[in-house]
Amino acid sequence: MIEDGIHYGIAPKDYHAWEFNKEDPGKGPISTSLFKAWLNDGPLKFRHAAKRESSAAMSWGSLVDCLLFTPHHFEQEFVLKEECPHLSADGGVRSAAAKGWMLEQAEHGKNVVSKDQWETALTAVARLKETPASGEIIEGGKYQVGMVYTPKDGIPTKGLIDVVPHSLEHDDCIADLKTTSVNLYRDGDLARQVGQYGYHIQAALYLFLWSRLSNDTRRRWKIIWQSSAPPYEVRVTELTDEWLDAGRAVIMKCLPIMVKHFHKRQFPSPFSNRETILPMHSSALYAMEDQVELITSLDS
Repeated sequence: MIEDGIHYGIAPKDYHAWEFNKEDPGKGPISTSLFKAWLNDGPLKFRHAAKRESSAAMSWGSLVDCLLFTPHHFEQEFVLKEECPHLSADGGVRSAAAKGWMLEQAEHGKNVVSKDQWETALTAVARLKETPASGEIIEGGKYQVGMVYTPKDGIPTKGLIDVVPHSLEHDDCIADLKTTSVNLYRDGDLARQVGQYGYHIQAALYLFLWSRLSNDTRRRWKIIWQSSAPPYEVRVTELTDEWLDAGRAVIMKCLPIMVKHFHKRQFPSPFSNRETILPMHSSALYAMEDQVELITSLDS
């Protein structure tokens, strides 16, 4: 458990070690990832879902985060595959001993990355520092800032900020790094990422937590996007008030309901006692357009 307050330079491993206990949900902690899982999966599925495994994209993002923000924690969180003494001649993990070594690293909470991945991530980190738009946000800022806030009669809520900028131009904002495979030149693609992954909800919640824990007023949220493919281009965007208002609206509507059911240890399905209307969506209407055209051509 982490005490209420702001925790500068917290090790991500320590932050993530404080996990939500589904057997005693009233003790928390609530996080944006947990809140979004509860929203997207529904309470019933959320209750029975297994812990989500990290994807390759998540591991890459974590590696870049570590090398950029907390390089001194690298050995606590990662280990190079080449350190395994049981690799095959071509560097493969084939023998029982090599696979056992890999499992041992996982048990110790370490992610195994290759030397090539490590060097590539360093290239991505250099791009973030060298790009003026992102570099001026990152330089001199506070990194990996943990927050814990427990409202009266509530459940502890936690958040981990990537960057609290120090420069005067950005002294009223908080910044978050996102690695992505989408085209940075397409505003629509980035906007869909924000909506699909709930980045506006994260922004609203983190700004709220900061306002409760700090006298340093910050009302703006910036996302540092970095392409996950060479040349690891960077783009910085700021979420509009419309995005932040939408995130706050979701939190105000749904978070109290989640907290109420957590206190009661209930994980109900919203479909249990009601029917719902399934509206027509244009994307669904035209989903089989090609097939219909082919079949009707048989009569032509």
